[in-house]
Amino acid sequence: MPVSRVPAALTLAAALSAGLIAAAAPPSTDGPKPVRLLFAGSSSTYYNDLPREVAGLVDGRLSARPKAKVVPEIVGRSGSDIRVYSEDGFDRYQYGVKKGQTFLQKLADEKPDLVVLQVVCGFITANEPKPGGAAHAEAVTRYCEAVRAAGGEPVFYEMGWGRGEKEAEGRKRIFELAVKNKVALYAPCSSAWARVYKEKPELALQHPKDGAHPGDAGHFLNLACFAAALTGESPVGTLPRTFPVWPHGAPKPETEEQKAAEAERLAKFKPDEYQAKMPKWMHRGMAFRQTATLGEETAKYLETVAWETWQDVSKRLKAGAAK
Repeated sequence: MPVSRVPAALTLAAALSAGLIAAAAPPSTDGPKPVRLLFAGSSSTYYNDLPREVAGLVDGRLSARPKAKVVPEIVGRSGSDIRVYSEDGFDRYQYGVKKGQTFLQKLADEKPDLVVLQVVCGFITANEPKPGGAAHAEAVTRYCEAVRAAGGEPVFYEMGWGRGEKEAEGRKRIFELAVKNKVALYAPCSSAWARVYKEKPELALQHPKDGAHPGDAGHFLNLACFAAALTGESPVGTLPRTFPVWPHGAPKPETEEQKAAEAERLAKFKPDEYQAKMPKWMHRGMAFRQTATLGEETAKYLETVAWETWQDVSKRLKAGAAK
């Protein structure tokens, strides 16, 4: 089930049925207030402009704010566990905060409506700095409390692209953490990946040259999981089959001619409002983005996996909350 790529730019957007977002506020007399969708995470959050693409999928489709614009934002640092944002004196953010501002201060000051927390299987099962990933879990709990204190609602981005027992245990702990924090908005990306690994191991969710981030099919699956989580409606048959992606494993230019060609392309790159807020070193992926195309059978399969996985997780979250 190959994924085809062509070197062209395409803005990802789709019309999804309206869903239920508890955090949305009532519209003003001048029209609905924009919904601020803030992602907190590292490379598997910013890769492929995930926050922008998710916002495009649900823009104007939130049930409590049916015509509200969804504005994507991101805060964090590449390669970091989001728990470090809660550490005293942490100031090594690479994107999303003002000078001297912390993540917790950003929540209190700017009051985003929805905050997506990248909760990672490998981090919540880590033995350091506290046994059992306790530091990760404690930080996520603190963030959930801070998001709600600011009038927003947390969203869990369940992340973990491996196939082993560590990821399985991580998914279990992430779910338990969601129940503990009464999280209703949950994008079960790692769980959906696990099902695909079991049912269709030949389907490459990652690129052969990049085992750290979602590949084209994996990115599509993640988008479908977020669409289900944020709208409560089936994404089956709704996502564009051709969508923008960043290049994987692209070699750095070596010759003067190659360097000049890259510099020229970067100079011509016109970032949109979301991309303009990101650090310059990300612009290479953005400027050299391509488009990927999934066949209809593969796309519907991945959308179905996302929908059924979200339905199962949502049912279990409700059962857990009722106890």
